Amino acid sequence: MSISCTRIRHQVRILACAGLGVLSVVWTANCFAQEPAASLTAEQVVSEMAKRNQQRAEALRGYTSLRTYHCEYQGLGDRRADLIVKMSYVSPDKKEFTIVSESGSELLRKHVLRKLIEAEQEAASEENRRSTAMKPENYDFRLVEIDQDVTGTYYVLDVSPKKSNKFLFRGRIWVDAKDFAVTRMEGEPAKNPSWWVKKVSIDVQYRKIGDFWLLARNQTLTQVRIRGHALMTIDYGDYHVGETHSPPAALLAPLSGASRQCATEAAPASCANQSN
Repeated sequence: MSISCTRIRHQVRILACAGLGVLSVVWTANCFAQEPAASLTAEQVVSEMAKRNQQRAEALRGYTSLRTYHCEYQGLGDRRADLIVKMSYVSPDKKEFTIVSESGSELLRKHVLRKLIEAEQEAASEENRRSTAMKPENYDFRLVEIDQDVTGTYYVLDVSPKKSNKFLFRGRIWVDAKDFAVTRMEGEPAKNPSWWVKKVSIDVQYRKIGDFWLLARNQTLTQVRIRGHALMTIDYGDYHVGETHSPPAALLAPLSGASRQCATEAAPASCANQSN
């Protein structure tokens, strides 16, 4: 028996929704001092994250990368497919994809992996970026804990979408306490793509390339309601970052003592002038 095109199409949107609510490119500062994270509220973490995401993404003119797309389906006939793709990004929303090589199931390549690239181009539009950005307009946030390991300190937040959108997600994010950049996302799509899909698990990881946090790995496991599952992954590498705009001077230093005091003792609106 063969897997149906309809069923496999329903899995195309899953990887596209992961990470699209967050800017993939976040300018980070090299001169942050190593010190404990400030005791911020969820609102203050999100406000700082959104501000830095917007301003630092605007500083990036473009980059190129080499991606490896991989899809495995096990169920009504096992199949697998791979694409190696060169992606070129030009600020603010232009993405060009060139397929370097492809192998495996033509069905998966045509109806899953290629459609996934088309979905990413759709999500890059200004309207979609605005409606899916990791901001209070689109999500509710709850601070869970401050996590620390050998790689750094992170604000861990639960996020819930305020609307049903195929590019939004529900789950948890890890925000770097120095750069206020999302370093990891775990969760599921805000909108179930199909009755055929029983459960979707998303895991997105970012890594620091020079002064930027860029996507490193995007993995989605989809459980099909009738029978079987599909595992889709994208590995990102060989980054070449182009010329950048100069970042705002205020973004090249951590929160000042006065800013920390304001952040911990007052509402975010009281700190508005200091964050400008």
